[in-house]
Amino acid sequence: MMRKVKMLIVTVVLISAVFSVLFSLSVALHAPHQCMQEATAEAQAEAAQSGESVGAAGNEGNESVGILVIAHGSPRETWCEPVREVVRSVASELPYPVELGFLEFVPNETINIAVDRLNEHNVTKIVAVPLFISSHSGHIEEIKYVLRLRETPPESEMLTFVEGEPVRRSVLAVEGKCIIRREYLTPALTVKHTEEEELVPVNTTAEIVLTNALDNSSLLAQTLAENAAELISNAENETVVFASHGTFNASYFEEWIADHELLAEQIKLILRHRKGIPIEDVRFGFIHLPVVDNETVHPELGLRAVVENVSVNSTPVVVANMVSVGFFTKKYIPMLLENLTYKYNGSKALCPHENMVKWVEISANREISTFVLQIYDYDGETLLNITIEEVGEYHGEICPCVASAFRATQLALSKFEKPVRGDIEVICAHPSRGHKHTFEYIFGSENLRIELPAGTDIVNLSVENYAYTFIQKSSGYEVHVEAREDIFPERFFDLRKKCKTGTATPEEKKAFKYAKEDLKSAFLYLPEARVFVYNVTIAAPSVEIWTDKQTYHPFDTMSVGLGVTNPGVEPFRCRFAIWLEMRRYGVNFLIVYRHVTLPANLNYSTPAFLRFKLPYILPGTYVWHAAIFDPTTGELVSHDAAEWQFGW
Repeated sequence: MMRKVKMLIVTVVLISAVFSVLFSLSVALHAPHQCMQEATAEAQAEAAQSGESVGAAGNEGNESVGILVIAHGSPRETWCEPVREVVRSVASELPYPVELGFLEFVPNETINIAVDRLNEHNVTKIVAVPLFISSHSGHIEEIKYVLRLRETPPESEMLTFVEGEPVRRSVLAVEGKCIIRREYLTPALTVKHTEEEELVPVNTTAEIVLTNALDNSSLLAQTLAENAAELISNAENETVVFASHGTFNASYFEEWIADHELLAEQIKLILRHRKGIPIEDVRFGFIHLPVVDNETVHPELGLRAVVENVSVNSTPVVVANMVSVGFFTKKYIPMLLENLTYKYNGSKALCPHENMVKWVEISANREISTFVLQIYDYDGETLLNITIEEVGEYHGEICPCVASAFRATQLALSKFEKPVRGDIEVICAHPSRGHKHTFEYIFGSENLRIELPAGTDIVNLSVENYAYTFIQKSSGYEVHVEAREDIFPERFFDLRKKCKTGTATPEEKKAFKYAKEDLKSAFLYLPEARVFVYNVTIAAPSVEIWTDKQTYHPFDTMSVGLGVTNPGVEPFRCRFAIWLEMRRYGVNFLIVYRHVTLPANLNYSTPAFLRFKLPYILPGTYVWHAAIFDPTTGELVSHDAAEWQFGW
């Protein structure tokens, strides 16, 4: 009976003590809210007054950008549709309006119509990307005329094929107009019938920038290497020959040769050192060659001559370096190589390969991207604009590591409401100087930690090292950013290790140099979603409870401390509970269990949430518990316990 009385005394005394401060609990939990609201309002007013957004800065000024992809065109839908597929993919990934215009043959999808559509978006700048094999072409001059990048019509004449028919194609000025005239010829080269299209300069006030064509692009080399790899079965005895249109214009021909020599070198290195295919060699041949004074220029570079030459000691593997599948890939190349032995797939061209999507994106973003990030200085008031050029100067160059770290930082800062130097800590998984210098320059060395994944070091790296965690100390927000595995060239880390350990051959060193440039371009110019994956972790509210001592005796004063935090930027609705456990007797007394709204950025702490004299109670182990529960699911969000002893 006495035992029950004493337990009752414990219950009454402690519950009375708790309820005496329950009102103060509610006030204490909500008191910081008003101050936080005032601080938030002040920050919002400051941002509105400055007119500046914080985090990643986009294109300069208030430019409204549009992307215009230009292709040659064909009467056949089967040629045009793979090009459209590429452009649709680009449009789904870039945050700008994207339109496709054909130079000829497609009257409902002309360059002019595409520009008119971009005008509807009120663009002030148009980046035109010519999906052509070479920048050194009469077609590019025609495009320049249509885009008002040259004043005079580019007059020319050439013999070509349209749908297998021989055609004399002329560009000429007629009565103040620029006309494309196509004269369809008989086998005797007499004119059967004629078609004409007018090249009309576009009507726009937007600035127009024309990028280079594919030329010697690494992504072009990678695509040709992949297409060749599908045909190779006996690499040591096979030679890749990639076939291009070429040009009739002798003034362009040396540039074609120079670009193709670089392409051949890249394709060979990609096959040998990224794909592990020990191909004998890579050559190129042209369908069209210029003729000067009745003499063919470089006849040894004609496609048939190259394949014949290769056939002496090796099996030719022919791949088409052409934008889309059509007459030239399916019929003309086989006709040129009639009676020769070679491997070839006439149903394979460049579009709609994923690399062509990447190439358009990179080409456009080279003209658009401005690598600036915004962060407040340590005082929390001065807004800084930090460029990648500044970071590159601090490090010594803009290498792939600087590019990755900078782009990852742009992404992360865009997720924080107000990023401030000194308030953000970075955990980097990469040990390179490029990463270290980038994060030091932006955040300060005191806010950088390098934590390497198990099994990695400066020599032995993997994709896991391209991972970064950005922690905002004031809010508890964390942004974790990782580079996508498919952004890295094949065998990148193997080649890197060989170069670092001094075991790479000269050819492997050259292959790694190309791979580094590819990786740098990808980090800098591909859309963010192609480069990184990320997640934002919002720090959950937490509760802490403690006592001022661990052992008490009758008539001692007990102080129970309580801490409650909500690091989030939004109020948090929860159920708040406090209870006392009599461990020896397996009894729990629920003291508080109620709905509470924790204000945003709450950081409440008091060492004397409860303070009272202890009477004679049963000796033993007691435990104070405090917990926060999700009000809907009942899931435990945070819990803490403070154990104490009572003795006589």
